[in-house]
Amino acid sequence: MHGTVRERTGKEIEMRQFVTIRGVIGVLGIASVVLVGSFAMADITPPPPPFSGKCDFLTGGGFIYPNGVDKGNFGVGGGCKKGSGTDSIPYWGHLEYHDHGIDLNVHVIDITAYFPEGDTGTDPKTHQPTGTRWVCGTARSNLYGDVDFAVRASDAGEPGTADEFDIQLTQNGVIVYSTFDFSGGTHHQLGGGTGGGGNIQLHDPNPSTTGEFGGSCPAAI
Repeated sequence: MHGTVRERTGKEIEMRQFVTIRGVIGVLGIASVVLVGSFAMADITPPPPPFSGKCDFLTGGGFIYPNGVDKGNFGVGGGCKKGSGTDSIPYWGHLEYHDHGIDLNVHVIDITAYFPEGDTGTDPKTHQPTGTRWVCGTARSNLYGDVDFAVRASDAGEPGTADEFDIQLTQNGVIVYSTFDFSGGTHHQLGGGTGGGGNIQLHDPNPSTTGEFGGSCPAAI
């Protein structure tokens, strides 16, 4: 589905980009989708089904150019820890994000989901895993109040220039901010054609990362 992204800084500013999260919609399933004016609304059920393989964890930091000019700095982490996803044990993670163009600050409250997109590979140099993970949860923001967030982060191997980061914020099922632009099938890279910098690192499972991929990701609409 396609939703129109609008951002507000006390007054509406002009439409900046179009948003589609086809991959996550395909994983989570859609019960209903309603478009209201320029905003995208959706009811996504159920949570992701169980995934094969052991749960792992991801860390990363850097910057992208959300509008092609101004930096968006981020620090992100997510994963399983001591049984996450079972017996109501929460997922581990963190998120800090600052869009300098509109002076948006986002700070994590809690992590509600962690799951993979596509296959997991291996970096031939470091022998660490490569692949894409989604980190979802709730956060505080200085412009929109409390929000749900969905982060898509991809480790494409070293040196990290092809790694990717995108973030979307929703409030009551309405997109209030997003860096996703699937109209051309591209994501914000930490180097290369879309600029940016930093590194996403996917880590091997270890005895402390027990649990199951899954959770609830209402911002992935």
